[in-house]
Amino acid sequence: MFDKLNYEPSRLSPVLWKIICYCLSLLVIELATVTYGVIVFILLYYTYVPTVKLERALDLVFNTDCNLSMGHPYVCSFPTANFSVSENGVPLLTPNYPYMLLLNLWLPDSTHNLYAGMGIITLELFNREHVLIQQFRKPFTLPYRSKETRIISNILFLPMYMIGRMKEEVLLPIEMSSSFQFDVTQPVLGGRVVLESRHHVWSALELKIQTTLSGFQSLLYHYPQVSFITCIFVVSLLMNTIYVSLILLYTLWVFFKTPTTPKLPKIKDEPKTEDDQLYGETQAEENSFPN
Repeated sequence: MFDKLNYEPSRLSPVLWKIICYCLSLLVIELATVTYGVIVFILLYYTYVPTVKLERALDLVFNTDCNLSMGHPYVCSFPTANFSVSENGVPLLTPNYPYMLLLNLWLPDSTHNLYAGMGIITLELFNREHVLIQQFRKPFTLPYRSKETRIISNILFLPMYMIGRMKEEVLLPIEMSSSFQFDVTQPVLGGRVVLESRHHVWSALELKIQTTLSGFQSLLYHYPQVSFITCIFVVSLLMNTIYVSLILLYTLWVFFKTPTTPKLPKIKDEPKTEDDQLYGETQAEENSFPN
């Protein structure tokens, strides 16, 4: 890279090279810290937050192979709908969490349903071996409205009926259970809804399974962007605190490990004079004669 820019790295001073190396090292460490924060957020979100809501549109079916003498088929069995709450054999609901089971039943606002009276709707939950885990049964009926109320309602909402934005039907929310929990050893993989009435006419049926979250789980689910930024900030703060602590500990360790003995000053050799040289020669001559 330096050759393409016609720049010689040797022109940089050692101090500047150290600063560049420290900055690059700090950048790599911070990138690794942010990556670690992203991984922590993903693990928290997919392990700590359960399946909050699950909706299934159900199609009720029944037998019609009886009493054809009247010229049109009759409902020969209770309308039934099967549903699944798994994906590739893996349950979508989280164990040990309270789930609310709600059935939304749409009934046409007709005199036929009004005279049909009371009916029973049943919700059954099965495990992997199609063994019944839990059964819920609740009654339902079309709410009564007087003729005056029907006339006023039809006049007020006539434009919506004409353009197809509204239908002459009544929504019946039927709460089958407010806090259903299942064990991890028997996960719920599917179920069945049975409308125990051969006289009611319906237009649609929907199953809603949902749970309520609180605390940190609610923050993760309802505000994922804020949770993501907060998680990265907290992880970066903790990791940088650890980095600074390690640097301080290493500095203290190096400081106390190195010996602190004072260095003695070097003694310079003084030049010898001519008298010292002659004195040394006379001493050598005297030592050479025997006693």
